[in-house]
Amino acid sequence: MSSFQSRSFIGVILFCALLIMLVTSVIMFSKQHNALIALMHTLVGLLMLLILVWHLIKNIRPLKQYLNPFEKHTGRFSLAWPLALCVVSYVGLAPVLQLSPAIEVYRFGQTLKAADKAQGDAEIKYVQREVKDSKNTGQQITIELKKGPYFLWPQYALWVESLSGEFIQPLYVTEKLATNQFTNKVTKKDPDQVFNTHLLTGEGPNAWDVLEGEEDPSSKNNRMRPESLPVFLHQLSMRAENGVLVPDNDSLAIDGFSGATMTDNFIYTTQLQAPLQGPHRVRLEVNHSFDFNEYYSSDRFVDDPIYSGDGYSAQPSVIYEAIIDFDTQQNTVLEVMSLVGHGHHSGRDGSVYTDVSKLTSALELVDRVIVSVN
Repeated sequence: MSSFQSRSFIGVILFCALLIMLVTSVIMFSKQHNALIALMHTLVGLLMLLILVWHLIKNIRPLKQYLNPFEKHTGRFSLAWPLALCVVSYVGLAPVLQLSPAIEVYRFGQTLKAADKAQGDAEIKYVQREVKDSKNTGQQITIELKKGPYFLWPQYALWVESLSGEFIQPLYVTEKLATNQFTNKVTKKDPDQVFNTHLLTGEGPNAWDVLEGEEDPSSKNNRMRPESLPVFLHQLSMRAENGVLVPDNDSLAIDGFSGATMTDNFIYTTQLQAPLQGPHRVRLEVNHSFDFNEYYSSDRFVDDPIYSGDGYSAQPSVIYEAIIDFDTQQNTVLEVMSLVGHGHHSGRDGSVYTDVSKLTSALELVDRVIVSVN
């Protein structure tokens, strides 16, 4: 008849835990941080701690003897306690006092981690574009954008406004929006199908399987996108001939505010039309079609003809901003844009809505945006 032997149980658990701790310790020592490895290391460490407490409780009497340096063993005083104290003291003080050889071991580990990071980091490339106009006399402004994982074929705009919300000038507008070139006509294969996942990424339906499209330039005026960047478009206040609040001519491109859409990381430099004084907002509004989620599903606003139309706007635009003081005496002003909210889902108004709790992938369109002025 089998029986439970606590000593055997403790021994097996400690042996297995020791092996796992050994492997995870080596990985954590030589590689960049990995959440899974760190969690495994922590949980096994806690398990070993619990087993250790159990072991101490069951062996409290001999432990008292081990902790007594004056306890005699085979006719001699025990050195176990003072030796253990020396080892623990060294381990505790070595990092603080940078004692050898502990500090050399630490530096070796940092070297291994640096080598691992160099191998794992993908090379980050930027598209650089500079726009010059001899008529402009203002400060030079540069926008550095590092894209996020969902920055695929977005629409976006950059502009400057006063702190009171007065529009100063655009800096850049993606070409399709600036010239109303939404010539691709997209329709559902199944008109009754509901989308609640991103159609271009993820495990849900794929856009190429559930949608069909064709180039139809003649009907582009029926597919204007006021919902794409509503905050910017209301600030811009340019209306098409049919009254829709979108530009429908080449004026933005002619003035140097638009060009081929940059779909990669970019560094964009331009010059303000006139010098600015005092603090102003520099804003970015970005949006991506087909990025449905559980809340912004295709049937969320069925009575809204724009949201439920053929633009497939899904999650609304997101707005980032930085406050730049153009009076600063520094040679270069550098500010990181921060998320301030989102636009209306169908472009009904130009307000910035601060509650972004229902957004998902839209919050990962942009990794970071840095504004510099000199």
